[in-house]
Amino acid sequence: MTERPALEDVLALDILCLRAPDGGPLDAPSHRQPLLVSIPKSEWACIRRNNSLVAYGYLWRQTGDDWFVGGLAIHPHHRSAPVILGLGAGMRDLVGKLGVKTLRSHVLASNTASLRLHRRLGFAVEQQDERAVAFVADGAALLELLPLRPSPPRRA
Repeated sequence: MTERPALEDVLALDILCLRAPDGGPLDAPSHRQPLLVSIPKSEWACIRRNNSLVAYGYLWRQTGDDWFVGGLAIHPHHRSAPVILGLGAGMRDLVGKLGVKTLRSHVLASNTASLRLHRRLGFAVEQQDERAVAFVADGAALLELLPLRPSPPRRA
């Protein structure tokens, strides 16, 4: 588990990496409020380069040993094997140290990269509609799979 990042660091990375549910740019002012709630209640894995936040993943407890993936992001210029492996190892360490038995996550249906990642990690679809997919995974199974090796580049 790493130190919680500053709100402005997470917001800056999210603006680069995330899209609004309609596929448009993320609205920073409206995104700030949920971050104010989630940052202090979450456990974080962060990767920094030259004192800048370049990747993060965070979890928050839902009930007992059940946790939720609050978010994952990697700066577009830092999507390299060392960063991907480092974040995967950090998330594995979080899952292990927190004793996560069940991990849930929600992904926008338009986020194909995240959907692929969840499937590679063995997440099962719990619920789905045209806008989003709700996933669930076994914590012990995730410990066996993390960190994932980066996928080879997709060919056009």
